[in-house]
Amino acid sequence: MQGVILCAGEGERLRPITLKTPKPLLPIRGRPLLDWTVEWLRRFGVKDLFINLHHLPDAIPAHLGTGLARGVHVTYSFEKELLGTAGALRAFRDRLRQPFVVIYGDVLPTALDLDALRAYHRAKGGIGTLVLQKTDRPQDSDVVELENDGRVKALHHAPGTFDHGDLGSAAVYLLEPGILRYLPESGKADFVRDLFPAALEGGEKLYGYVTEKELPDIGTPERYEKAQRRIA
Repeated sequence: MQGVILCAGEGERLRPITLKTPKPLLPIRGRPLLDWTVEWLRRFGVKDLFINLHHLPDAIPAHLGTGLARGVHVTYSFEKELLGTAGALRAFRDRLRQPFVVIYGDVLPTALDLDALRAYHRAKGGIGTLVLQKTDRPQDSDVVELENDGRVKALHHAPGTFDHGDLGSAAVYLLEPGILRYLPESGKADFVRDLFPAALEGGEKLYGYVTEKELPDIGTPERYEKAQRRIA
């Protein structure tokens, strides 16, 4: 399995601290968030990693290098203009030849059992599995509706509402390489707005994996503080 960590965002809601430091390098209990993510992936045997860059693009390669010292191999791409969450995959599509996990660079994933996710994904046999968690803030979440068998019924891009349930995307996906054929060839592309709906319209099956473990993100000052407490 391969891994994609999305690190291109500008972290506007965390300014001014992100003016000089990319979000994934902000410290969580004294260590950059990205270090927690890379260590988590390596612990589950994911060592072939891909990272997209845009904001302060030299900072992360300067920190991680090739990844050799951490037991992984990192391939980078630079986006002159932001390509969107799914659009970031275009730079790596020729090298993503195995099932791959995508994680947003501002998410703390350490509570997630990646082996359990992988087993669920294989058992369901879909083209992708979305990690979901109950949310109390649908106005700031992508909300996903599921069928009784866990199959994705509908996706609602943020801002969502409780009208569609309380399962929010945890911003972690396990995807088969075949999903890349539904990726738009140019322009910005988002997972929930573009790639996943295109796959569903093409007759593919997506499933939701509901985790009881909270996967906090650091997208706002309040959630950054909460993530610090989560590790503590």
